Amino acid sequence: MYQTFYDLARAPFPASPDPASLVIYGDLGTQLGELAGCLTSGQGIAVLTGPPGSGKTLCTLAMTRDLTSSLVGICLRTGQFNQSRELLKAILHGLGQPYLRQDDQDLRLAVADAILNLPPATNGVLLAVDEAHRLGLPVLEELRGLTNLDENGRPLVRLLLTGQCELEEKLADPQLDGLYQRVRGQARLQPLTRTQSQDYLKSRIRFSGGDPASVMTAEAIELLAIVCDGSPRCLNHLADSSLQLGARTATRPITRAEVLDALTESRQLPLRFIEPIRSGVDSTPPPTATGPVELTKTDDGFCAVEVGAGAGAGADDGSPVADTAPKTDSVAWDLAATSSSGVDAEQPDPAATGKTVDVTTFDVVLPEANSPHGNHDQPRPHMGLFSRLRRAASRPTDETTAD
Repeated sequence: MYQTFYDLARAPFPASPDPASLVIYGDLGTQLGELAGCLTSGQGIAVLTGPPGSGKTLCTLAMTRDLTSSLVGICLRTGQFNQSRELLKAILHGLGQPYLRQDDQDLRLAVADAILNLPPATNGVLLAVDEAHRLGLPVLEELRGLTNLDENGRPLVRLLLTGQCELEEKLADPQLDGLYQRVRGQARLQPLTRTQSQDYLKSRIRFSGGDPASVMTAEAIELLAIVCDGSPRCLNHLADSSLQLGARTATRPITRAEVLDALTESRQLPLRFIEPIRSGVDSTPPPTATGPVELTKTDDGFCAVEVGAGAGAGADDGSPVADTAPKTDSVAWDLAATSSSGVDAEQPDPAATGKTVDVTTFDVVLPEANSPHGNHDQPRPHMGLFSRLRRAASRPTDETTAD
C-alpha cells in the first residue's frame, strides 16, 4: 500500500464508502439538512436521488449514523427485494429478530410487534433503503404500509429512499400515489464542478492525515478533475490508481504523467472518463474554406461542388501561392436580401465591396430514386438556391451597364 510512502494515516480513496470521509460541497449540506429534518420530525418520506457514482450510498450511511441517537437505524444496502417477504425478513434481521417464517402476514405482524415493542427511549426506526430504484411496485407499497405504524400520533418508521434518477419516475407512477404524496423531502445529487472536484481530492488527502501539496501536484489534481467529469467514484478510482503507480515508481508528489498512465490502464474498466488534451498535440482548428464556389458537371449528370477554388487555392501551374498573396474572405451570401417572389432587394455594388459570387450554369438536380445513373433526364436550371444567387450576383452589373 502507498499510505506509508506518502505519510498517510489511512487510505484517502477507499473503494468502500466511509461515512466519516463525507465531503460537503456546494449545496450538499443544505440538501442533507432538509432530508435530516424531514426524517427526525417524522413528517414524511425522504428521497435522495443521483447518477451512478455520485455518493448516494455514502450520504445514506452518514445520515443513518448521525440520526440514530434516538432512532434505531436500519440501512438496507441493496434493492434486490423481488417480494415483500424478502423485505420484511431483512427488516427483522436488522432489528435482531428471528425471521424464519413462511407466511407474509406472519412476517408483517412480526415486524409490527418488533417496532411497537422498542424501548421507551427510542422514538422509532430509521429505515434507509439504498438502490430503491430496483424495487418493484408491491415492495414499495409494502414500505408505504410500514409508515402507517405510529404510537399516539407519533410515526414509528422514518423512511429514506435513495437510488438513481429513475426512482423519481417510478414514484410518479399513478399506482404509487399513496406513497408519493407522503414524500416531504427530496434532493438530487449533482456532478461536481472542476473546482469542487479539486477541493474534494484535497479534502480526502487531508482526511487521511496528508498534505495535498506533498502528495499531488496542482497539475495532477487539475487533470484528475478534468478527466473524471465530476464523478466522485471516478475521482476515487483514478486518484487511488495514480497513487499506486507513484508509489511503485517512487514519485512524490505524483504528476500528470502518473495520472495519464493510470488513465490508460483504467480505460479497460467500465468507467467514463474525458479524454485529456495531451501536451505537444496541435489543437489548431482546420482552416476555413475560402474563395468562390465552382460547380462542375460530372459524367453521371450530377454536379460536383468545389469550395475554395480559384484565389488562394494555388497557381495554375500547380505551384503553391506565395504567403504574401492576399487571402480571400469566407464565402457568404445574404439570402435574406432576396425575396421569395423573385424580386431582389437592393444589393451593394460588387466593385465597392470586392466580393462576387461565381456560379456556373448548372444547378443541383437529383435524379429519381429508382432511375439508373445513366438513364435519368439531364439536369435543367430551376429557380432554386443557386439560380437566386446568380441573379443576386449579376443584377448590380446589369444596372451599372444600363446607367
